Amino acid sequence: MRAKYTLISICGMVAMGMFALCAGGEHSRSRPLVGAIRWDAWYGSLPASVRLPDPALRPGFDTGRKIPSADPGKEAQRALSPETWRYRWPFFTVLNTDGSAKEINGNLTGVVEQEIEYAVHAGLDYWAFDAYPEDCPLSYTLKTFLSCRNRDKIKFCLFLVMSSAYGGFAEDNVFQAYALRMITQPNYLKVQGNRPVIYMGFLNDRLVELLSDGRWKIFCSELEKRGLGKPYLVMCHGSPTSAKRYYDILQGDAVSQYNVVDGKMKGGSFSELATYVETFWDKWAATGVPVIPICVTGWDRRTRVTNPVSWETFHLKKDAFDLYYKSGTPEEIAAHIGKGVSWFNKHPGVNGNELVLIYAWNEIDEGGWLVPVLPPPHGEGTARIDALRKVLVTP
Repeated sequence: MRAKYTLISICGMVAMGMFALCAGGEHSRSRPLVGAIRWDAWYGSLPASVRLPDPALRPGFDTGRKIPSADPGKEAQRALSPETWRYRWPFFTVLNTDGSAKEINGNLTGVVEQEIEYAVHAGLDYWAFDAYPEDCPLSYTLKTFLSCRNRDKIKFCLFLVMSSAYGGFAEDNVFQAYALRMITQPNYLKVQGNRPVIYMGFLNDRLVELLSDGRWKIFCSELEKRGLGKPYLVMCHGSPTSAKRYYDILQGDAVSQYNVVDGKMKGGSFSELATYVETFWDKWAATGVPVIPICVTGWDRRTRVTNPVSWETFHLKKDAFDLYYKSGTPEEIAAHIGKGVSWFNKHPGVNGNELVLIYAWNEIDEGGWLVPVLPPPHGEGTARIDALRKVLVTP
């Protein structure tokens, strides 16, 4: 185990050093800022001393659903660990002597610092961290990121998961106070001068009504007290009509989505997925508001069909194991993201928005990732970020 893990670590550090040398130059700002979503369930095994929050006691918890696990990372690793999914195992996977996955722990300073170098190499400008309450395990890696020596090489922003069982932002003052602390960090993503970017997704009418009763204005005024401008608010929803309605109610700045897929597709190709997503950019634009095009890196949740997680019921769908898209090649994925950048340049929007979003950096068990995985022959290694660099960085 130690020999294999050490080899992977050494290879990663050598690659990181090479990337640091070749990624030093700023890319042209003729293109929008491109970022990727982070869902940080890859924090490994937690020590027994950790007191995990009880999701059932959180504001906004839907009592009609099965109670989610207080340790989502444990469930996510179980879903990804079978040998079938070895090609997805991230570069920081700790292997047993027989080659099986012992632990998938990305919540280590050295690992996150290496991820930063990888992201810079790819040409990414920011990460959009899925935001949960501070004591939720899904927030651990954001804290680690903020401790990294090279954190200033990449910006970050929050993607507010509004309907989380771990705490509803609209109803949780403690969660809001934590978000304020994050947004005032020096490398938080800002546009139009001093406006912090906030993605707001997983919305419903009730949550938007709660925010519109004055809570959102209070939150914005708290940011103003801290010397920041009005948030650049991106309303994310799968329905362009609903996204536009929420945009109007909260006086947003753009619309987008976390991810877009045809949930009825059975074993579709990546090109079919990309085409489906690209048609949605025009559907959002037809609402007459600025659009942040969401680009995708894949969608294949069969991991969670064979090993279901407690917070969703996807595995209960009819023919659930057949509902997925085949993995795209690194070049196909990079080309699709390049189309998102080109689309934006043709649809800049009246508010001067300058963002593109990618699903995702590390939604690995859902089939959407850019993070480097195990090297060949087991995985693609850095192939995806190498291909993306040719689109975002190389002239």
